[in-house]
Parts: sequence; C-alpha cells; structure tokens
Amino acid sequence: MTSPECLDVAALLDEHHAPETNGRIPVCHTCGARTEGPHGGHHVLQEDRVNRSAEWLDAQTRMRAIAHSQAQRGH
Repeated sequence: MTSPECLDVAALLDEHHAPETNGRIPVCHTCGARTEGPHGGHHVLQEDRVNRSAEWLDAQTRMRAIAHSQAQRGH
C-alpha cells in the first residue's frame, strides 16, 4: 500500500514534468524517480525515496525563483 505522502509527491512530480525514460529502465531522467514503466506514464515513489523527491522539487522551485529574480534585474 502506498502512503498518501508518496502519492502527493508523485503527483507534484507529474505536475512539474512528464516522466522521461530511456525506454528500458523505469527511472525518470529528469528527477531520478521511478516511473510506472520503462516508457514513462506517471511517477511512482517508494517510501524511502519520498524525501529525496520532495527535496528535488524544493530545489527546482528555488532555482526557478532565482532565475526569475535575475531576469527581472536584467541579467
């Protein structure tokens, strides 16, 4: 059974980007999370990977905010 936290973070990853795999291994090239199958689908998290994926999403949010701030200042 998958915890609600796993489902929530997996849904956030799906909203952030579509899973991209090499067609053989069910791992997203973008974030490193597992996917439903080797051809993408949706992100599927295991309990021991939730924190890593949540931290990855947080880092992406910070990087996007920094890029936006720099663009606003004309860099």
